[in-house]
Amino acid sequence: MEPRTQPAPTFSFVVPAYNEQDGLEHFYGRLKLVADELREPYEIVFVNDGSTDDTAGVIRRLAEADRHVRAVEFSRNFGHQVAVTAGYDFASGRAVISLDADCQHPPELIGEMVSRWREGFEVVYTVRRDTEGISRLRRWLGRLAYRAIRLASRADLTDQADFRLLDRKVVDVLRRHREHARFVRGLVRWVGFRQVGLSYTAERRAAGRSGYSVRQMANMAAAGLFGFSLLPLRIAPAVGGLLLLGALLYAIAALVLWPLGLAPSAWASVTVAIVALFGLQFVLLGIVGEYVGRTFEEAKARPLYIVRETIGFEAPQPAEEKEEQPEPAGPRVPKIDDDWVVFT
Repeated sequence: MEPRTQPAPTFSFVVPAYNEQDGLEHFYGRLKLVADELREPYEIVFVNDGSTDDTAGVIRRLAEADRHVRAVEFSRNFGHQVAVTAGYDFASGRAVISLDADCQHPPELIGEMVSRWREGFEVVYTVRRDTEGISRLRRWLGRLAYRAIRLASRADLTDQADFRLLDRKVVDVLRRHREHARFVRGLVRWVGFRQVGLSYTAERRAAGRSGYSVRQMANMAAAGLFGFSLLPLRIAPAVGGLLLLGALLYAIAALVLWPLGLAPSAWASVTVAIVALFGLQFVLLGIVGEYVGRTFEEAKARPLYIVRETIGFEAPQPAEEKEEQPEPAGPRVPKIDDDWVVFT
């Protein structure tokens, strides 16, 4: 497809998609109506996260019919949080709005988000009041994960979604953070700026089943827990102290009961002590190993994602023209240069 030149967008809509072929056109129709009503230049950046169905074909057809549609296709599935990150990397609007392609993030709320942005808020995040069609077990697991993150990092992210508006300055700051254990909601909270929340009710999926598994939810909770807090490591000495206190009390009780012939046997005491010590050691080794493993992943310095193809973005100028003309405005496309991920 030939690259298309159009005015620099005011709004960029970042849409990660994984196996959404059945509901993607319906979602696009709703989003386009809202985007057109804003009466500002815009772009829709779909990030195909290694879909195995015809999601890529649907996006290509939409791009051929609408000059606002652009696409980034991964070489494989890298995960939802990485797909959102890639959308931020490629988006070039003054305000960047991320939302999922399954219609659970209602596009009709975007007008209110833009109004708050125009009031001066640089981050407009959303909080789910409820989710239609979700089981009680899944809702309970989600809230349990956020409660663990809140207790560890003191950041209340309960029921927040990746449906948000970010000002360009916030996006530029986020793009400097390249940790592999991605938890974008935590990063958005951490960077600060003027933030305001809007509540909404998540709709039923437009089609198909959710691709966000319980395992992915657990990985997200782990990223929030270990990526934004040292509390698990600080629990280790506290647990060790409690164990020593318990052993001391046990020894005192055994000495008091010994003259009365009621003291537990030596074998029982040794067995309890060995089991307790080994259990504690494995727990603490697991916590330390989690941090070491995450450090190892970061030390490898691999790129967050690999792009197989892009659609609709402006092509770079030839080398001889770049020496005489300034670099054209547009999305900064990530590429791998030796051991580093750089942006051009």
